[in-house]
Amino acid sequence: MFEEQQLPQVYALLARIARAIVATVGSQCEVVVHDLRTPEQSVVAMSGNLTGRAVGAPVPDPEMLPGNLGMFQDDILREHTRTSSGRQLVSSTVWVRNAKGQIVGAICINMDFSDLRRARDLLNQVLAEQTTETTTNASFETFATSPQEFVAIALRGAVQKVGKAVHHLNRQDKIEIIRELELAGVFRFQHAMDIVMQELGVSRASIYAYLKDIRQEEGESYNEKQA
Repeated sequence: MFEEQQLPQVYALLARIARAIVATVGSQCEVVVHDLRTPEQSVVAMSGNLTGRAVGAPVPDPEMLPGNLGMFQDDILREHTRTSSGRQLVSSTVWVRNAKGQIVGAICINMDFSDLRRARDLLNQVLAEQTTETTTNASFETFATSPQEFVAIALRGAVQKVGKAVHHLNRQDKIEIIRELELAGVFRFQHAMDIVMQELGVSRASIYAYLKDIRQEEGESYNEKQA
């Protein structure tokens, strides 16, 4: 609360704070300082421009007229507002009170998040497309430094795609993992069979049997497409 003679200094300080906020936050922000003792030209300072107003503009709505503001009026935080042009803003208002507790001024912060929302939507779209591409791509990007590391990384990727821990894998899960590795060409690498045997806990004979069935299925599928 401030004495009447202090108010000019208070509004001057709020004007500096307004400039600092906009300089920090950016052009999507507008900060307006009101002297509500003169509602017909209440804007005494502003920084940024989202609403098209200037110093000397009146109060933005009838609710801010002196007679409509109660002594116990709380500050307004994150209120959704709309300009006359249809621009959607998020606004907060902090009141200035005189020594009697009466509201005589305000500092209002308006934010336009539309650009951020558009950026968010675009980012979500790109991420969704990348996720789809990743899950439908049968190849592996391992950045491995050795053939053994390539096989180990590719195997981990195939297990993760199944979505189970190794000790919870059933026979069909293991067949699907072998299929992924076969489609990616992993079994061309030396020691690939040994690494897969050890990690999945299956015999060499089982892997050969799985591969035989998988290659037969792929061959039948190819012949059907050619027919």
